[in-house]
Amino acid sequence: MHLKTFSLTGLLLLALASAAAGQSQSDQWQLLQSTDGSNLSARHEAAGVVLGDSIYLMGGRGNRPVERYSMTTGHWENLGLAPLELHHAQPVVIGDDIYIAGAFTCCYPRETIIAEIHVLDTQANTWDVVGSMPVERLRGSTAAVAHGGKLYVLGGNTQGHDGGAVAWFDEFDPSTGQWLVLPDAPNARDHFSAVMIGNELVAASGRQTALPNPAANPVQAVDIYDFESGQWRSGAPIPTARGGAAAVGYGMDVIVAGGEINTSSRALDVVEAYDVSADIWRTLPAMITGRHGSGGGVSGGQMFMFSGASSIGGATETEDSETLQLPELVVIPADTGGSETGGETGGAETGGMETGTDTGGTGSGGTETAGSDTGDMGVEDGGNTSAGVVTPGSSRGGAFGVFLMLSFVLCIVQRRRDQQGPCVA
Repeated sequence: MHLKTFSLTGLLLLALASAAAGQSQSDQWQLLQSTDGSNLSARHEAAGVVLGDSIYLMGGRGNRPVERYSMTTGHWENLGLAPLELHHAQPVVIGDDIYIAGAFTCCYPRETIIAEIHVLDTQANTWDVVGSMPVERLRGSTAAVAHGGKLYVLGGNTQGHDGGAVAWFDEFDPSTGQWLVLPDAPNARDHFSAVMIGNELVAASGRQTALPNPAANPVQAVDIYDFESGQWRSGAPIPTARGGAAAVGYGMDVIVAGGEINTSSRALDVVEAYDVSADIWRTLPAMITGRHGSGGGVSGGQMFMFSGASSIGGATETEDSETLQLPELVVIPADTGGSETGGETGGAETGGMETGTDTGGTGSGGTETAGSDTGDMGVEDGGNTSAGVVTPGSSRGGAFGVFLMLSFVLCIVQRRRDQQGPCVA
């Protein structure tokens, strides 16, 4: 091997090692410390929701205060108590209001179902009741999303923790106060969160809770509802079955973090991401603290996990918060085709994908999503609009990019030395 070739090869290997080392250090969960010493209240069976630059932590067993974390200031703010104890529900944002429907109150194992829909006006910091669930469709431990200005409630349990998991799916229109029964999901489940990715609702994780082992009976199937077709379909099963996990949307990914299962006395630290477009699951870095019944959200390219219980059941509530820096979302511009002239390789450049995307919407229970609506440039529930495909970069992508670049340089040097033809990237 020529000395020059050996040196370039060594440079390539060093660059790859450096990229891998840098990514292993940065792509890990970090403890979240407020800038003023403020902190959240320990709780479990709570939920988080993103609105603007803030994440609201709401609910939990016992009447815990609503607490808001500001991304701008890094402070926690106590906004006072909700009208009553609310737990086992997924809050969602419509406009400047946060809706809570399908919640439980009080006591294990047959918790009372809250029929009313409670709404927090975040501008005035006041609560109101805007309607009630139909008597024949009452349940708690539901998942919920907002889509098109309407509230959608999925799954839940009619008997607290003593059986009664359902696959019901309902629509509530705040402008009319009317409910509409939609097709049941393929699988009954409770103790889960739903996520909007583009025009589809994704239900992953959860369980069918029943005594004597409430943390058993996990649901491994993934159910996906397409709002355009009005049909359900199945996705790839979740690798780690669990209930009580938090789920958020980011790009085309549904990220499921934490949870509990009857085979472990400790809450899970497992974090897995489901790429809806590719129908593939992958593993993300494990959390510092295993937790279930937590509040979660994504804002500013970071995923947050707040509070929860660190062991099965609720005996070990934590006030810890942690955050994971997610890969940067990459926008592939639409209609980028055209002829590229000049340069060593020349030729035609491949055209871009013509796909519209909704980004940053709060229709998945406050998680920051960037799902793809093909050919649609519209704004979904207050999200930003961006042409092109929005996809999260991969931790593998950085190293692979370095590999491609240096490989190309190496090829050029070798071929010019040997007077061979040009390299093609």
